[in-house]
Amino acid sequence: MILKKDEVVFLLGAGASVEAGIPASAQMIEKLEGLLRDHSDWKGYSKLYNYLKSAIMYGHNLRGMYDHTKFNIEDLVGTLDDLLRGDEHPLFPFIGSWAPKLPEVAGSNLAKVSELRQKIVKELRDSWVQLKYDRSAAYFGGLARFQQEYQHPMRVFTLNYDLCVEKGCQDLRVERGFGDGERWDWRVFDESADSEAPNVYLYKLHGSIDWTRDDNNHLVYQDAPIEPKHIQIIFGTTYKLQYVDPFLFFAYELRRWTITSARLIVTVGYSFADEHINGILGQALASDPGKRILAVGMWNDTDGHRDEITSRLKTSNDTDQVIFRTAKAKPFFDTELSIKTLTEVFPDEEDPFEEVKPIQASQPTGEQ
Repeated sequence: MILKKDEVVFLLGAGASVEAGIPASAQMIEKLEGLLRDHSDWKGYSKLYNYLKSAIMYGHNLRGMYDHTKFNIEDLVGTLDDLLRGDEHPLFPFIGSWAPKLPEVAGSNLAKVSELRQKIVKELRDSWVQLKYDRSAAYFGGLARFQQEYQHPMRVFTLNYDLCVEKGCQDLRVERGFGDGERWDWRVFDESADSEAPNVYLYKLHGSIDWTRDDNNHLVYQDAPIEPKHIQIIFGTTYKLQYVDPFLFFAYELRRWTITSARLIVTVGYSFADEHINGILGQALASDPGKRILAVGMWNDTDGHRDEITSRLKTSNDTDQVIFRTAKAKPFFDTELSIKTLTEVFPDEEDPFEEVKPIQASQPTGEQ
């Protein structure tokens, strides 16, 4: 069987960007706590942060989730977003009033909630996901090298806000949804709309640090720093499947390509902690027992990752549909990602990739 066009899909998680100097979500919490402890312009938000963290962890405990290391920046900012919705939140009529402690630590009209969110996003914009040098993301060029070997446009989905793929694959045509213009348009992901397909279709499922909206609410990108409240990124499970584009479209596209076309889904640095993404991947595996996920990450064989992750995907442990490869993103992209590596995922089949024959130069005719 031949692995043809659109039968390989990549999904990148936070772990894919760590070696580029971008902290993972849990590491951002450590940096945030350092700011709250050591910097005067942050200390005024310490009581609010401590209250929110305690409340979130208490909720985790009630659900039997006792691993407090899983508290991360998305938990925090997602909760801030929910609080800012106020009486627009669908659960507000059932709650009746805020917990007595919240107004005390959040200030009048929950002003500190909005301020803390903006400070976090500003720090994310200016420091946490900002590449200091383009070469920090050079190892993402492994995706470009693989694409040239594969010789088909690639579908790359990422949960990250950074520009690592764009920087690492800058010698290729990477389509993020803007075509040759400034406004995002879903139609550029439709190959029939463009006779010259890009090398990489990049779907930024949670938004991007350089995305905002214009006065007509159209999604646009800009190189200059964007005001934190206007940056188009989303946090937390509540907003993963927003009804607005591009987020709803991207979720649909992930489901479309993983279920209908992909035979192999390569995840790099993804922890399988996102219930919405896991639901889509689980549906993909259930749709075809021949589908495989190659999960690249720093797995510890003694931690029972296989059983836990297959449980999250709601797939049987007996199907061997999830193959784990213990590797950091940089060495995987630099030296391991190749047609040969992906072929090994299908050991009982013939080479699933098309053999690409070199083009023979035509011989001149005439007398010698």
